[in-house]
Amino acid sequence: MKTYRMPADSSDYRTMPKLLIEKIEALVRETSEPDEPLSAGSMTGGGPQWAQGNDAMNLLPAALAALVTRQARQVFMGGGASMVSGVDRLRAGVSGLSEEDRRAMALVSRARLAAGMSDIGAEIHQLLTICKQPLGDWIPVAAVKDAGLTSVRLIDLEDRLPTLEAEELAAGFSGATGLLEEQVFAAFQDALSKQPAKDANEYYSQARAFVVRNPVIQRSKMFRFYGGLPTPVWTCIDQQFYEPVPASLVAGDEATLCGHCGNIMAVSGSALRCTTAACCAEHGPNPGHTVPTTDLYRLNKSLRKYWFEPGIDELRLADKLEALGHKVRLYPNRDTVDLDLGEGSVVGIDLKAYSSPELLGERLKRRPGGLHTYKKALLVIPDWLARRVPNYIDRVSACLEGSAIRALTLSDAVEEIGHA
Repeated sequence: MKTYRMPADSSDYRTMPKLLIEKIEALVRETSEPDEPLSAGSMTGGGPQWAQGNDAMNLLPAALAALVTRQARQVFMGGGASMVSGVDRLRAGVSGLSEEDRRAMALVSRARLAAGMSDIGAEIHQLLTICKQPLGDWIPVAAVKDAGLTSVRLIDLEDRLPTLEAEELAAGFSGATGLLEEQVFAAFQDALSKQPAKDANEYYSQARAFVVRNPVIQRSKMFRFYGGLPTPVWTCIDQQFYEPVPASLVAGDEATLCGHCGNIMAVSGSALRCTTAACCAEHGPNPGHTVPTTDLYRLNKSLRKYWFEPGIDELRLADKLEALGHKVRLYPNRDTVDLDLGEGSVVGIDLKAYSSPELLGERLKRRPGGLHTYKKALLVIPDWLARRVPNYIDRVSACLEGSAIRALTLSDAVEEIGHA
């Protein structure tokens, strides 16, 4: 059918036979509910009309998220940049699309065609590109709207990795495997496991806080931090956590770091912008000091996603509480929670920045993690996200109804906890 997708002015262009058009329309009608729009007329009004559809459409968000995470695993974790292709030339090879992938793509095609929209599900590169946009902008199905997923992006705009929301959706979908994070940090966790438990917990907290405060650093300066760590632990940090700064992000012999978060600033038009999403959401551009690009390293993709981006707001909260006299523990007991107020504390805090409050609420109600071990379990939402998403706290609280976890903004958490 790709022949018929050629531009009208192409020498390969052919008009689709009327009989074929009728057959396709009949297939769409057979698999659609009566209230599912079937013509371009349903798209009037400037935005997608939310088709109710049948049960198959309810699988679309999770199936698409699983496709995204599988492709990321193949490219980033499969020993190199594997080719992503729509055709399997050798069935035993790792390249190409699986049956699960093709089913997810078919669901996207069906949802779009049934709503009178163009088909973007038939070509994997086009589909992955649009996954960087909010689902609500391009998938007009009720399963997206009703689950509060309209603002969710499946692929991060900056790092081109699956978002945390994508992995959360994929985790509940059959066929999805473990998170990339588990594979990336396996060696680090193994090195920690060989240390006494109390020391291992302290090393974990030190390492995690260090990388959040030092997203970009000259390698020679790393060794000042390594002094108090066992060799296997700092070897993991040195060899796996950091990578050379790409030449595309710097100009000449110097790089400019953000005055707020310390991450590298990239040229955007005629100005500089911070490459940290959480920092940009809270602050305007603030070029800080410049550093020589010689021997300059930055956190790898996985660290930037799993530790650094969420860590910006975690450290912001910790710094505010410490200023009020509290003794804050970051990532206690190897990340039971994001922070608490010391050994034996009744207050445990997890800070989350999911774009969908419904997805976050359902996730924590189903899997509260270490929060369930604290008498006062707080889910803290960054102020910038609560301002950006309408009624965020009310919506996530509604999903947490019946749970011991209470949701509030970062500023409200600081005010409630107060002075020590």
